[in-house]
Amino acid sequence: MLLKKFLAVCVFALATIVHADETPQKYVGTWSGAWYEGMTSGTLWLTFNHEGKGSIRFTNLEKFGKDVTLLSAVHFLGNRINFTANGDGAKDFVGHVFLIGEDKFKGSAEYDGLAVTFRL
Repeated sequence: MLLKKFLAVCVFALATIVHADETPQKYVGTWSGAWYEGMTSGTLWLTFNHEGKGSIRFTNLEKFGKDVTLLSAVHFLGNRINFTANGDGAKDFVGHVFLIGEDKFKGSAEYDGLAVTFRL
């Protein structure tokens, strides 16, 4: 009996891991909006694809770079998404966004000692 419960838990855990990499449909696409750090601001584009991967791009954030950068980690947790990207700076861009309403994100991140906020 104990072995059956253990196997059931293992199968459930494996099924969760297999599907954890997929992006929930409501997040798929490109989200854009303003980012702010102190008196500096610009535009941010955050993209999530069906495979649980994505990319990020900024205007006016020279420390990060101007090109599209792939996200190195993405985790979907209910209405929150945690993500990481490797920019041109010494440290990773580590951020999170919350889905507010049907179609808007509010988020923040830390990058190279900067506290960045954004609305997409």
